[in-house]
Amino acid sequence: MIFLRRGRVVASLAAMAGIFVAISTLYTTSTNNSHQTLMLRSYQRALSNVEPLNEAATVTDGAVSSIDPKRPYGNCEIPRSKFANHPVETVYQPAFPGSGSRMTYELVAALTGMTISNDHNYAVDPNVRRHVVSVKTHYPNRNGISLEEFDDDFHGALLVIRNPIKAIPSFFNFWYERINHLENHSVRAPTEEWIAFRDANLEIQLQSWAHHMDYWLKKYSKERSKLLVLPYEYLIDNKRGPDTALKLATFLDSAKGVNVANPEDVACVWHRSVKYMDEGLDVEGHSVRVGSTATPYTQAQFNQIRATLQKQKWKYKDDPQVFKIMDQYMRHINHSWLYVS
Repeated sequence: MIFLRRGRVVASLAAMAGIFVAISTLYTTSTNNSHQTLMLRSYQRALSNVEPLNEAATVTDGAVSSIDPKRPYGNCEIPRSKFANHPVETVYQPAFPGSGSRMTYELVAALTGMTISNDHNYAVDPNVRRHVVSVKTHYPNRNGISLEEFDDDFHGALLVIRNPIKAIPSFFNFWYERINHLENHSVRAPTEEWIAFRDANLEIQLQSWAHHMDYWLKKYSKERSKLLVLPYEYLIDNKRGPDTALKLATFLDSAKGVNVANPEDVACVWHRSVKYMDEGLDVEGHSVRVGSTATPYTQAQFNQIRATLQKQKWKYKDDPQVFKIMDQYMRHINHSWLYVS
């Protein structure tokens, strides 16, 4: 007879069953907004009781446990993305450089099985238009281009934002790779190179970060339901990630012609797309940057970042979600003394 550890495993399995009950009808019932909100809350209540089973259940007779510690949400297939063979409502996928565009790209593709384009291809290739699930763009940053003439093609936008204290160094890593003809997402810039870039460019980068966020929030200020704000920090968080992925899936599913993964598979798809490094797998197309993670700031520069966040926080005091995110970013700044050089 096999004896499992009772407390944690049984409670987790029972809670997981609660998730399946709460979300099993999420995509098959009415698309009424209030109903979807209610179902999301039911999922959140169930999810709050779930702790991924990161260690195999104990056995006493030598039998192999059925719980894979590398796949805490079970097994799921990630479909190969392809162009839709029918017209779809495409979604903008804007992000300031260094805010997880590639990661979000992979998650959206995994959730839908559909191809994602970039703004340059969408602008020049008529065959792409209305046949991709989303369009990755950094606009209005200079690395992106405007697609306003195609606005009628779009269902809305999913705006990925990241604390600038991390987004700006991440963008610099990308820039450093490019000017040195290195593979994307392969190395981090040396700390001395970061410091030189930081001292020369921080102010303008903070302005660009805030302007990017302002542009998309203003664009959908009168149709806020068509804008999904996704904090990068939520997407990669072990506790918030599955719930955030479900909100993303719900938003994508509301676009005409787009079908997403079954609700019960979303957590697994999220884990395999976003947390692939935890699995220790060599996944084709993924590369992990190597090098020092130190990206120090001076105290004066900390104050600049804090002032930018405070300005954004109060600018959006009437948008509870954005206000809360900016407040969380400021709290992170207040506890980031290790970054000070």
